[in-house]
Amino acid sequence: MTINVNHESKTVATTSSLDQLLEHLKISKQGIAVAINNQIISKNNWKQTHLSENDNVTIIQATQGG
Repeated sequence: MTINVNHESKTVATTSSLDQLLEHLKISKQGIAVAINNQIISKNNWKQTHLSENDNVTIIQATQGG
């Protein structure tokens, strides 16, 4: 199925969870926040949150600086 990740189209398995998506994209799970269709998903729910066709996933990474 096709989803959008940070405004880029990605193809993933129809049974993909949010946790599996992050692994597939090789994104560190530390220091990030994730939303699906503008709804923040708690890190505790990433494994049981499954993606649907045309979902819009936003991944925000914390940065250091000042």
